[in-house]
Amino acid sequence: MLSFLSLAKNSKLANSITSVALGKFDGLHLGHQALFEKLDEHGAILCIEQGCGVLLPKKYRDFYVKFPIFHIGLDVVRYQNDKEFVGFLQSVLPNLKRIVVGYDFRFGKDRFYYTFDLSKYFKGEVVVVNEVFYKKLSVHSGLIKELLLNGNVKQASKFLGRLYEIRGDIIRGQGLGRKELYATINLCNDGFLLPQEGVYAGYIQLGAQSQSTPKYPAVIFVGNRLSTDKSFSIEGHLLGMQLEVKEKEAGFYFVKKIRNNRKFDNLESLKEQICEDIKETYRILKVKNDG
Repeated sequence: MLSFLSLAKNSKLANSITSVALGKFDGLHLGHQALFEKLDEHGAILCIEQGCGVLLPKKYRDFYVKFPIFHIGLDVVRYQNDKEFVGFLQSVLPNLKRIVVGYDFRFGKDRFYYTFDLSKYFKGEVVVVNEVFYKKLSVHSGLIKELLLNGNVKQASKFLGRLYEIRGDIIRGQGLGRKELYATINLCNDGFLLPQEGVYAGYIQLGAQSQSTPKYPAVIFVGNRLSTDKSFSIEGHLLGMQLEVKEKEAGFYFVKKIRNNRKFDNLESLKEQICEDIKETYRILKVKNDG
């Protein structure tokens, strides 16, 4: 993670940047990717943080883009007018030739200034990217968050251009799964927006973000363990395999919701339902069931 203000201390890097995309970029969804396509080969991304970018916390964003990402708190630029804002950008990036923004970009106090206000004081090129649609629906972070909170991870992933994921440290569970039910990997969420409570078909990647590390098919549970200790948990059961988990972190990837969270009268009933969840996950993921 790099601070935009730290660029002032790295003149070589700052001088090399000739284009910049501006925005919150909390999800790096399809709409954001459309902006990044307008950057030149010496481009960079400036994330203006509001403290609520939970679709993809900033420490995980570099993995999904080829350009360097810099972060700046909203309070740093919140009260700047158009002249001050452009001047601030150019003071840090003296060779800036292109600014890329979305159609709905606003800045300054009370979001008073619009995209055309940038052109008043910036003598380079201001590129305004039009609204991006997926099957006639506008792609934006607010809609993706709403879909996730309603359990529609499948549609949310379409807007993201990738499976929705949450990541964090692997932690010890209650120990009941391995003894009485099904063994699970338990996750401590590292700042991601959690989807609606329930059971999902998905994948688990052990270790840090990686293009080469395999993702294993899994049943994923998010919610309070209503049938046992009532505590909240995020856990996943790997389909048809038993692995000795040595990694300290993991990523859970959501494909489709199977059912809502609910309470069962006894562990036998719960185990029977989990068995059905596993069968359904095999079907959704189109994975061969050798069991």
